[in-house]
Amino acid sequence: MKKVSTRKQLYWNTLLRIPTQIVAFVLSIIIARILMPKDFGIMGITMMFVGYANLLTNFGFNEAVIQKSIKDRETLNSIFTFDISVSIVLASIFFFASPYIAEYFNTPECENAIKVMSSVFIISSFTALPYAILKRDMNFKLVSIFEVSQTLLMSLTTLVLALGNYGYWSLVYGQLIPLLVIAILLWVNIGWLPKTYYKHNYIKGILHFGIWNFFKSQIIFISQHVDKFIVGRWFGASSFGFYDKAMTTSEMPYNTLIMNINSVMYSSFCKLRNDKEKLQKNFKKSLTIISYVGLPIYFGMLTIAPYFVNSLLGEKWNAMIIPFQIIIVGFILKIYSGLIASLNIAIGKYKELTINLFFAFIIFTVTCFLLLEYNIIGIAIGYLIFCIVQFILWMRIALKNVEMYWGSAFMTILPCVIPSLIMFATIETIANLFLTKYSFINMLYLIIIGFIVYSIYIFFDRSKFIVELKSQVWSDFKYKLEKT
Repeated sequence: MKKVSTRKQLYWNTLLRIPTQIVAFVLSIIIARILMPKDFGIMGITMMFVGYANLLTNFGFNEAVIQKSIKDRETLNSIFTFDISVSIVLASIFFFASPYIAEYFNTPECENAIKVMSSVFIISSFTALPYAILKRDMNFKLVSIFEVSQTLLMSLTTLVLALGNYGYWSLVYGQLIPLLVIAILLWVNIGWLPKTYYKHNYIKGILHFGIWNFFKSQIIFISQHVDKFIVGRWFGASSFGFYDKAMTTSEMPYNTLIMNINSVMYSSFCKLRNDKEKLQKNFKKSLTIISYVGLPIYFGMLTIAPYFVNSLLGEKWNAMIIPFQIIIVGFILKIYSGLIASLNIAIGKYKELTINLFFAFIIFTVTCFLLLEYNIIGIAIGYLIFCIVQFILWMRIALKNVEMYWGSAFMTILPCVIPSLIMFATIETIANLFLTKYSFINMLYLIIIGFIVYSIYIFFDRSKFIVELKSQVWSDFKYKLEKT
């Protein structure tokens, strides 16, 4: 069997997405200037419920397909049949519950939006299994191509509809149409059609794995939306729009780079789960890569947040600035949580992971209600506390199972933190002394200065990992040039 290079899959699953996300980001800015915060609030409330499609329709079996390298057609068909059955039930429940959800949030527009978007439950069940199969086979080239195509289609469809004055419906159909197109293309690509065939014995062996991953997914989803649920119920659709925009903008680098690194590393951890020495070495390398990629982005975002909101989104979005900055601080820790979860699931510690996540979720919920009087700023603080608690609890499990100490993990991350802090201190000082006006050109200056400062540090960094990494990247780059 041909050996699959983890490094090559990382390239495919990260670098291909960068230009796409830049385009999608620019289009999202244009869309935000066309639509109103309330439009995003309506869509955000809708997606709180419809977003469940990615969790409930699979019952945690997708990760089992990857972790246990399941290739048996009967088992895969049984998983698909289970998924599609649950999807139809859920689509029906949310379709008929839509008037009550709209009434609860005092947002009548949500009723029809939820009815239309309930079809996502069924469509998503057709995309989940093909993606799992591609990731099982470490075929992140195709995963990236499909996901990049979907991102571009979503942005372009939404923009065209927004320009046509469709309001929040441009966001609804901008999600739905590309998902349907990609679902069809995925099944054509993997070369076989799903069959509605179910035999319990085929999935019995992965049921325990699936159940705990299912519970983990539910808690993750609820913890990701309890803050929005509170904002939507207590503060209205407009405040929801501000908070949701702050959260989704903070998530963009995480979804573009960090999650895709984690996805590749999960497949890698699964293959190494019985070799503790190699697993520990791989985990350290992954921590270092995540740090060098994620930290400068989020430290930089912390400084340019007010410039971004004022100059790109417009003054109507100013209420999101402070919550935006607080959430960004939370993401400085969150960038590690996905990697830690990937390791813990790969080695079979999904039960412990789920129990600890539930504990963090309880703290999050209580904190949000305690800080309710501070509006969306208080909710953002609650999210920051959740990120801190989740990081500590999950890291504790991971370190125990790869036989590492906190000090060792800290020393692994520290060399990566230093250049980010130097960059942050530099651009923060320049912003406060010279570039005080929140204009687009000043934001560009700060981005360029930050990039230069960080790049200079990395260029002269002589640490072993960075020297090896630069050598590998340069070698791969020259190889690609020669092939071209």
